[in-house]
Order: sequence, then C-alpha cells, then structure tokens
Amino acid sequence: MKLRRMLWTLILISAVCISSLCSAAALKYGDRGSAVKEIQEYLIAQCLLNEAADGVYGTSTVNAIKDFQSALGLEVDGVCGAETYKILRAAAYNEIDITTFKPGDYVPEPPKTVNQAVNVALGAVGVVGEVAKYAGVGDVIKFGMKGEGVVYLQNKLAEHGFYEGESDGLADEDVIDALKSFQSSCGMKADGICGRRTYSALDGEEEQPVNLNDYSFEVPEFSRVIRVEATAYSSAQAGLSDYTALGTLCRRGVIATDPNIIPLGTRVFIPGYGYAVAEDTGGAIYGHKIDVAFDTVAECYEFGRQFIDIYILD
Repeated sequence: MKLRRMLWTLILISAVCISSLCSAAALKYGDRGSAVKEIQEYLIAQCLLNEAADGVYGTSTVNAIKDFQSALGLEVDGVCGAETYKILRAAAYNEIDITTFKPGDYVPEPPKTVNQAVNVALGAVGVVGEVAKYAGVGDVIKFGMKGEGVVYLQNKLAEHGFYEGESDGLADEDVIDALKSFQSSCGMKADGICGRRTYSALDGEEEQPVNLNDYSFEVPEFSRVIRVEATAYSSAQAGLSDYTALGTLCRRGVIATDPNIIPLGTRVFIPGYGYAVAEDTGGAIYGHKIDVAFDTVAECYEFGRQFIDIYILD
C-alpha cells in the first residue's frame, strides 16, 4: 500500500513537472506562474539571475534569458522558447557543458510522458546518495556538490578561520555560508560559488580586490563615478566576434558601453576587475549598462550580473 501511495505521489509530481515543461515552451515578458519560477531557478543556478525566483517574467528575467541565449549562441530575443528551455534545463542539470557547447550539439530531451518522468523519479529515489555532482580540486563548486574539491575547500576555509565543521566533502549550507563570509571579507561578490578567483584568494595567490567605496586608502584619480549594471562577455562565446567595435581584439581589459554615456576610448577602473578601456558596443548595452570582457566563458558566469560603481579616469 505504501509503495502504491508513493507511486501515485510520484505520478502527480511528474504531471505537475510535465505541465511546467509544456507551459515553458513559450514563456515571455509578463507571464507568471510555476513555469516561470522553474526557469528562474535554472537561471539562478547558472548565476545569471541575482533575484529570488518569484514566478514573474519581468525585465530581469528577460535580460537573464538574453544573456544565456547570447552565451550559448542562440537567437537573442529574451523569450524562453522550446529550444532555449531545453538547453537551459540541461545546463541546470549538468547534462551539457556550457563552456564548450555550440548550437547543434546534442541536448538530452526532458521527460515527455508520465511514465518517463516516474522512471526518472524512481531512479532518483534509488540513488539518492549519488544525486550531488562530484567536484574535484579546481572545479567550480556550488551548493550540494561533493568530492575532493569540497574537502579542499573546507580545509582552506578552516585555515582562514571561516569554517569549523567536519571536512566531509559535502557542500552543505554551513560550507556555503562560510564561503560567502570569506568572499565578502575579500571584497568579492559573495555568491557562494567557488570559482577561479575564489580559489586564488584561498591559496593567497591573488591580492584582495580593491573596494573603492572604502576611502581609508588612496584611490586612483578619477573624474567621475557612474553607477552601472554590469554583465560579462567573451569572444570565446559562440557567435561573438573576436574584434571590438574599434577593431581591436576582444580581451580582458575591454568593456562595451553606450557611447552616449561612456565614449569609446574612455579609461575606467572597475572594482574587483581592474583597469579597462571602452572599446566595444552592444545591442543590449544602452544607458547605464556595460559589458565586461573576459578571456573565458567560465569567468563570465562567475562574474554574473552586478550593480557597481565604476570610476572614469579620463
């Protein structure tokens, strides 16, 4: 009897999930509901949405979808259609490698029938101890992951005095909270994700990023400060050019701006990034928005979307 109840519960859960899958086929600005919340959670998992999953398809969700579509070489329209949904879901479930993905690559299909969904759910029940993704030393570590990489992270956080728990290799809430505290102490974005910059800071290989809002030290001479919404991009992303609007190579140290706000050729200083020059533009870059160039796609995802003060040096 208990097994039958469990099976029916799984069927009902699966039916709800399938309903979300179907409704997610054409989500756009202004839509609301559980299907919107589902894709928002996927975007949050990819560090593209820095807000809570509220089930409202607003401007932030549109921009996050556009960022994801641009990074993966998809049509950039801000609408979560069937193709975007399938790839976004696969990325959230680590079924594809977003750092190497190219349009046309194989993407696993989400469950389409109740039987398939029930089989997936039953399989998950049988291997509940293997759900967490393995993380080796040097891998990006997020909540719920496990492995030698998490042990290394726990030991490093303990060395810096931020973690007092057991080094059991599981990135639980205590580990992520300790990681956020460490990142905050270094002036980094406290997103609870251990990436390249966090590893460097843990190993003492990178000088702590300068917080220019702290005037207890000397800051570079600047002419003005602008509050901007900053995103990241890389020429390594599918569909993006190797060259900027000025014809220079797209590389770290370049930013894309709205020339009406920050003219091309302007030198700036960006906290946590360093010096940069406005050499590029972009269709989605207008007003007080900038796009910060990195050498790799992984760095772009680590940077995410931030609201920061940048310092104009010219």
